[in-house]
Amino acid sequence: MPALPIAACLALAGCGSSTRMVQNNDTCGKQMMDLQNALASGAMTQHEYDRARRVAIERCDSRDNR
Repeated sequence: MPALPIAACLALAGCGSSTRMVQNNDTCGKQMMDLQNALASGAMTQHEYDRARRVAIERCDSRDNR
């Protein structure tokens, strides 16, 4: 699944050492599943997962409260 690491990377606020915001229009559930799959496959560390999950949840909460 070559798209999985890419999706995981896009789910992060930024890849590598620079921080940038990426527009992601996936559903919140899909984002969570992609992050879990990326963690399980080793495409991201636990620290990266925790950070990306926190960002995704904040983004979903702000979307829901519009």
